[in-house]
Amino acid sequence: MSELPNLQLITGNRTCSADSLVPWLLLETFDLPYQETRIDLFRGNAVEKTALFSPSLKVPVLVHGDIKVWDPLPICEYLSETFLENRAWPANQKKKATARSICGELHGDFTRFKQEWPMNCHLYQARRPSAALEREIARLDAIMSCCHSKFGDGGDFLFGHFSIADAFIAPFAIALDCYGAELTAAAKRYVHTLLEQPHLQWWLEGAQRELDEIRFARKMA
Repeated sequence: MSELPNLQLITGNRTCSADSLVPWLLLETFDLPYQETRIDLFRGNAVEKTALFSPSLKVPVLVHGDIKVWDPLPICEYLSETFLENRAWPANQKKKATARSICGELHGDFTRFKQEWPMNCHLYQARRPSAALEREIARLDAIMSCCHSKFGDGGDFLFGHFSIADAFIAPFAIALDCYGAELTAAAKRYVHTLLEQPHLQWWLEGAQRELDEIRFARKMA
């Protein structure tokens, strides 16, 4: 593994920054040392603070020396190629091609899901999906159940071992759980397994602390 000088991840709020969760979970799962700088996206100076790191004025951003990578997919690609000898993708060529395709789909599509059921780590409330959202939930269910069945090789994750594809599913898994989605048994088992992953639990605990801090600040105001 290469040395990791000045590896820094700029993230947003634990409660709702789905894009921040993806590379954070990859870093934690593969035990890559880094420094995290978290920006409260709901404060008035959020854009000013983000601009110090991000050309796009969005999080997440990975800073590695004088290199900046923004957007979760290229960040994960960079981490895998630079520090993990591409172990964040499945080794098998067919699995890798499928995993890359899924990540592109999860990242660039599912617009209805992201609008109607955005990741919100402290909102556990059943919410009836629209017809368009139901179709996207069905597609997510198919991704989770079929990939795990076809490529999981008896492991816990979509392609057996944890990969970038699982990191991209994580925000969707949180939302599916929070809003009470109806899933097939196979998809439910995978969502449960992913949500029980220790690092994801740590993220959710951080989201709860963040919420408690907000409530305390409001009470003291």
